[in-house]
Amino acid sequence: MTDAWEDPKIIGFVEWLKKQGFSRIRIFINSRKTLRLAVQHQVLKHYEYGSTDMYNVEAMWAGKYCCIYTSSLEEDAGLAHKLKETAGVFQSREIPVSINESRDFRGQRWREINKEVVLESLKMAEHEALACEKAFFVEICEYQQYEETITILDEHMNFLTDDDGDCTFTIRVVAKDRDSVAAVTKLSIVDASEQADFQKRACELARRTAKHARFGLHARRLPSGNYPIVLENGVMAEFTGHYLPMFYGENIRHHTSALAGKERQQVGCTLLRFEEDPFSVSGTCRRRIDDEGMTVSKKTLLRNGVFENILYNKKSAGEAGAESTGNGFKTNITGDIGTGATNVVLSSEGEVFSRKEMIEASEGGIYITRIEGMFAGADPESGNFSLLASGNRIADGRVSNAVHQFTISGNICELWRDIEMIGDDPIYRMTEGACAVSPSVKIKSLMVSGE
Repeated sequence: MTDAWEDPKIIGFVEWLKKQGFSRIRIFINSRKTLRLAVQHQVLKHYEYGSTDMYNVEAMWAGKYCCIYTSSLEEDAGLAHKLKETAGVFQSREIPVSINESRDFRGQRWREINKEVVLESLKMAEHEALACEKAFFVEICEYQQYEETITILDEHMNFLTDDDGDCTFTIRVVAKDRDSVAAVTKLSIVDASEQADFQKRACELARRTAKHARFGLHARRLPSGNYPIVLENGVMAEFTGHYLPMFYGENIRHHTSALAGKERQQVGCTLLRFEEDPFSVSGTCRRRIDDEGMTVSKKTLLRNGVFENILYNKKSAGEAGAESTGNGFKTNITGDIGTGATNVVLSSEGEVFSRKEMIEASEGGIYITRIEGMFAGADPESGNFSLLASGNRIADGRVSNAVHQFTISGNICELWRDIEMIGDDPIYRMTEGACAVSPSVKIKSLMVSGE
């Protein structure tokens, strides 16, 4: 495949735009390759491979900024007319600037996979799941792989390019016992260069998913009150991802973040550490530049529970009299540059504990495995949350009967301060283009509204 800055079609398009009277041309190119295989009832249900290219064309016309989005670059009078029509419309956007030095940051994530190896791994995973106690149906058993390449070109064909991508197994198991049904979905990152390990990883994931689905059977209601809580890793990762905007510069400046005015203050327990780590192998968003072409870096957001760093793009940094932290990202090709993150990792400043140890230390409490209503019930501006949850009671030092249809409520900073133990089992969840990574955590208590 020809790189964008060497592609005669793209070079010709840029020269054609110059002849139409456009200047300071910049093209943002998003190229994506995806692969998906899914098995059901031991046969291949889906096999999909696709690739797409999207272009964001920016330029100056008659001294005004203009911009369009297109899936193809055609030397067409209609396209030039549409571009001219946008002149002056996007007044909040920056005028395109030239790239000083061309840089290729790509890690070349895409790996060709052996379809038969993946197919056999999925079949074995489905078989392993159904062999587990109370497992009734494997609703999802699939492998997904993607690579996304971002290229920024200026009118001199100088470029910055980066890529992102990963491979995952996803399994959803439905458990059934008499009239009770429960379902659990779990996923696991795998390395496409280690395909010999695929079957083992997929089968381990299948057994773990089936076990957790069984734990959800015959769920009951529970009385209201304050309970010791263990938040499962995926649940804590959801919290982490949803509250990421609290660290964004524009929200701090406009006081739409619960962290506004709390820089250098204690906002969590002394065990708590948050880092944005673009290079973490635990997450899936591993970038070297942001969508503004700024170099990314590892940053500590919370250290010993103290709020240390704010995330900025170029615009929010300029408004705050600061430097960009390399966090200028688009949510999609048609969106404006906003503030975003790569991998945000929650970890412990001290000892880490197994999930078993945390459960043993939470006698009479609740092990929460699922939350619902995050976007409606959790507010980054105030930090407050009220969420529907389900999980299991903790009795005799182990996970006991399933409980559901209860609400947990509190404030995220209070939750951070009440963390007593941090686990050794990190997992990731994607949210708004960022990747949140968290282990399970033990919380001193949360208010629960049940029966």
